[in-house]
Amino acid sequence: MQIVRGKKLEKAAEGEFERLVQESSRVVVDVGTGDARASYRIAKENPDWLVVGVDPAWQRMTQTSIRSRRKPAKGGVPNLLLVNAAIENAPEELRGAADELLVLMPWGKLLHGLVRGDEDIWSGLRTVAKPNAPLTATVGTSIWREPVPRDIQGLPELTPSYVDEVLGEKALAAGWKVTGFQLTKAEEAAAVSSSWARRLDSDSTEVIATLTAVTAGPEE
Repeated sequence: MQIVRGKKLEKAAEGEFERLVQESSRVVVDVGTGDARASYRIAKENPDWLVVGVDPAWQRMTQTSIRSRRKPAKGGVPNLLLVNAAIENAPEELRGAADELLVLMPWGKLLHGLVRGDEDIWSGLRTVAKPNAPLTATVGTSIWREPVPRDIQGLPELTPSYVDEVLGEKALAAGWKVTGFQLTKAEEAAAVSSSWARRLDSDSTEVIATLTAVTAGPEE
């Protein structure tokens, strides 16, 4: 497993991840963590949890890694682990490790795969989840408003009917049962803690789509 230590990318020491898991009461995996600031905040607010930020663009995580490696009195968070990986190719160590998964304001392949219900993305999420692990995914709906970014053109919009009629079935095929979907104004979405969401001012008209799911058993 490749992890970010400061400005460097290194191979995790043998048994390192397992030790961190044993020392933690809960393992939360933040998929597509980007600059990892959201992962950092969650880890700082929950020192007995192990928070794992996962992203294929490891260079974006270096500043947060540097900050997390300071002494706790200066903002360090030893319970934060930043992993260089795409969820569809998750490291073996992460398989079945997550008590909870987050996908906060994804972009690129992760966004497309999440919204379209792509098997590799949803199965990748399932691979790292424990039985009965919850998943929370958030997407800013302004990406579907004119002018629609070129990268988003043709991407189905997350709506209640789309989730009910299309996405729910695809998620279930990959081992996830959708448990909820709601659209919330940004200023009311206090639970959204991604760096992107934090940059929305109090007058923002952004609407956040929040999708929740839980790992499904074969009988479901």
